[in-house]
Amino acid sequence: MTGTHYRNSVFQHVLRGGPAGGGYMTVEDLLAFDVALRSNALVSKGMLDRMWRAYPEKNSPTYGYDFGISETPADRAVDRSGGFASISADFLMCLDAGNTLAVLPNYGNGAPPVSQKIQKLVGRKK
Repeated sequence: MTGTHYRNSVFQHVLRGGPAGGGYMTVEDLLAFDVALRSNALVSKGMLDRMWRAYPEKNSPTYGYDFGISETPADRAVDRSGGFASISADFLMCLDAGNTLAVLPNYGNGAPPVSQKIQKLVGRKK
């Protein structure tokens, strides 16, 4: 067979709400999560400072507490991404600029190229 083939992946996933692709969310959910984090409604500013810093002394120069850490001349950002069969997610919080990027396509490995393209268009990546 040639061409694109689609198949139902519902039985490939873990239980709803579990780790490794088991969480269900919308872009609106991610924005609410962003607002709650930035307003210290979920954790204190002190905890965010610890979560959103890299730990090179622990061999983690680009990773904090469950968040990737990146810095460009234009901005400092934290991100979470992941995926599983037929799903993909990329969530980026630009801390200095105050912007948020959330990409949730319904196919595997679909978020990274979209996220990277958006970041190039807004001048965050070359």
